[in-house]
Amino acid sequence: MRGRFADVWCVDAEPDMTEAVRAKASAVAAAHIHTITVRAEDLPAEPDSFELIVIGNAFHRLHRALIAERAYSWLKPGGCLALCWSTSPWAGPQDWQRALDSTLRTWRNVLGAAGRVPPGWDQSRQRDPDHDVLSRAGFESAGRHEFSVEHHWTIRELAGHIRSTSFLPSQVLADRTDAFDADLTAELSRHTAKDRLTETVSFAYELVRKPALA
Repeated sequence: MRGRFADVWCVDAEPDMTEAVRAKASAVAAAHIHTITVRAEDLPAEPDSFELIVIGNAFHRLHRALIAERAYSWLKPGGCLALCWSTSPWAGPQDWQRALDSTLRTWRNVLGAAGRVPPGWDQSRQRDPDHDVLSRAGFESAGRHEFSVEHHWTIRELAGHIRSTSFLPSQVLADRTDAFDADLTAELSRHTAKDRLTETVSFAYELVRKPALA
C-alpha cells in the first residue's frame, strides 16, 4: 500500500514485528511508513485520521467492540475498515503441512505455550459475529471478497512466519530458537522441491464503510 497512500501507519504490539516492518521500509526508502509498537486498543490516533484501516488475521484477538468503535472514530467519513484473513500453512492437507503442524504442536508443549491459544477462543465470535459488532459501531457492509494464490515458502520464511504468530513468537522461543529452527529444518527438508514448499493460500477480506457525510 505504500504507493497508494501519503502516510501508512503499521501498528503491532510486538516489537519484533514493528522492527521487521521498519527494516523493510528503510530498504525501499519509504519514509512515509511509520511503525508504532502499541496495542491496537491504545493507539493514539485522532478522529478522522485515516481513509483505510486494515486488520490482518487479528480481529478475533482484539477487544472487538472497542476496536470497532475506535476505528469508526479514526476513519474519515466514507473511509473503510478491512478485516483480512488467510489460511495458515500448518492447516493444509499436504505432507509438509502435516509435518509442520506436528512440529509446532510438539514445540508448543515443550515450551509450555499450548495455553497461548485458549480453548474455545472462537466461541464469542460465534455468539456475536464480527459483522454484528461492526454494525453496532455504525459501519455499513461494503462486501466480502475471496481469492486464492499459489505461494512458495522456504523453510527460513516459514520460521519467520511462525515468529509472527501469537503462539510461538520470538520471546516464547527465546534461547530455544536455534534448536527449534534445526528441528523445523530437519522435519521439512524431506518435503522440499528446489528448496521450496508450495501451497495454495486462500485469502478473504470483509469490507465495511463509515457512512459519508450527507
